[in-house]
Amino acid sequence: MTCPQCQQPIPAKSLWTTSGFSGIICPGCSASLTPKPLTAILLFVMSIGLGDLALVLLRKNGAGLLLAFVGFFLVTTAVFALAAPLVLQMRPKDHGPSGSSAHHVA
Repeated sequence: MTCPQCQQPIPAKSLWTTSGFSGIICPGCSASLTPKPLTAILLFVMSIGLGDLALVLLRKNGAGLLLAFVGFFLVTTAVFALAAPLVLQMRPKDHGPSGSSAHHVA
């Protein structure tokens, strides 16, 4: 994962902030970044899909509901953590019109 402005690598730990994807800052140029929507959707589908597959396989092999849910959570988290630096592509964050963060309705 690299910054689209300065082409410096962005460390994976930058994704794990309390504000989620809305607080990603490039360590090289201090640009505010956000993931491209399609790559974020792809990461979500991969994480949830493989977590669901683990849930189904655990339930099919006789695991209880609680154990299957824990397996779903662990697989979803692991896939997200491992795939995010590889799948996500960043873009500069849109800041909208200055002076207001509200959406204007016509």
